[in-house]
Amino acid sequence: MIRGVYRSIVPKTVRESINRFRYNAKGRTRAPFVALTDPLYRQRGARLQSLRDIYRGRRCFIMGNGPSLNEMDLQAFEGEYVWASNRAYLLFDRIPWRPTFWVAVDRRVVPDIAAELMAVQEDLPQTLFFYPDALRLNGALKSLPNTYWFRERHDPHHIPRGVFSLDVPDYVASVKTVTITAMQLAVHLGFDPIYLFGCDTSYRLPSSTKFEDSNPDRLISTIDDDPNHFDKAYFGAGRRWHNPHPDRMISHYQHVYEIAKSEGIEIVNLTLGGALDVFPRGDYLDVL
Repeated sequence: MIRGVYRSIVPKTVRESINRFRYNAKGRTRAPFVALTDPLYRQRGARLQSLRDIYRGRRCFIMGNGPSLNEMDLQAFEGEYVWASNRAYLLFDRIPWRPTFWVAVDRRVVPDIAAELMAVQEDLPQTLFFYPDALRLNGALKSLPNTYWFRERHDPHHIPRGVFSLDVPDYVASVKTVTITAMQLAVHLGFDPIYLFGCDTSYRLPSSTKFEDSNPDRLISTIDDDPNHFDKAYFGAGRRWHNPHPDRMISHYQHVYEIAKSEGIEIVNLTLGGALDVFPRGDYLDVL
């Protein structure tokens, strides 16, 4: 009741500023303690710097979680450098290989899957996991030897550079899709070319989805009927997620394409179908 009145009176931009201040204040309060007790967090910049260009000239594949994965021969990616994200572990019963890198950034989604992510990370000690340090400061995730923390920065007023950082040890740009986070990290590690697959970039909201506090951007699934990912249970019953706004995602991808082109970095989309036509298309079987 009180929350509803608050939302009806206070403009959304003001509410977001207040929430951002409260979140940052909480992070600043915890930061000294975490820095004292967690050397992997304290050394996050130096550890990221140690990865710069170590894969220079090699190719990698960034895997989205779209339903087009169900139409691909995923076994063909065995032996390749593959980036995964979020709940990609739901694919493990279908593939003999495991991703080389993993990324998760969503502060609404990650707390719900934190226990699953930690279990996967412990089972895959050779896979490098990348998370924004805010997920350490809010207690959602903990450090393991294969954890790499990075600082996120949301800088929408400096487009196109605001969607893509070329200095990852300093910060990683926070944008509308975890795929762009993975792309920034891949460039930092020296990968070129970079291939995308499973990045359908098309979404629809099932009628069973609820809006949390009547907020159209904060969604809760009520049954396992997710049509937007490779598994109907990906954002299934009880899962919290954000309205993805694919139009904004594609706008950010366009800026990334312009930056990559100016830097001489080749990015090719191998996704079967989908709405992401910003990058040149390719056939994954020809590439592999």
